Amino acid sequence: MSKKGNGVGAGIISKFESDIEIVGDVSFAGELHLQGRVNGNVVAPGESTAALYVQPRSEVVGEIRAPNLVIAGKVSGDVFSTRRVTVKANAEIVGNIHYSEMLIEEGASINGTLVALGRLDENI
Repeated sequence: MSKKGNGVGAGIISKFESDIEIVGDVSFAGELHLQGRVNGNVVAPGESTAALYVQPRSEVVGEIRAPNLVIAGKVSGDVFSTRRVTVKANAEIVGNIHYSEMLIEEGASINGTLVALGRLDENI
């Protein structure tokens, strides 16, 4: 499913359903709702407002680089966010998280190091 708006990546919403498994890297702009499995890196431009939603029962085995992240599934790899990371209560992350702003819900599992990149207003 895709919805187009004005500008490159603006207003675009993509969804990977639970029956999709991708082997290889994924690049995106706009919003990506991941319900399946990716065995590779997931990357969006760092200077954009792109957002990745790793849904419950989904999995990424690889590095994630996106300005805005909401993780409710499993991630095995390092995570880099230039804006905000939200780690939901049912998330499982094995890897380091590099972030500007973070929210971690009670019950989330993180096996790695949290690395602060600086406040959002400092990066503007």
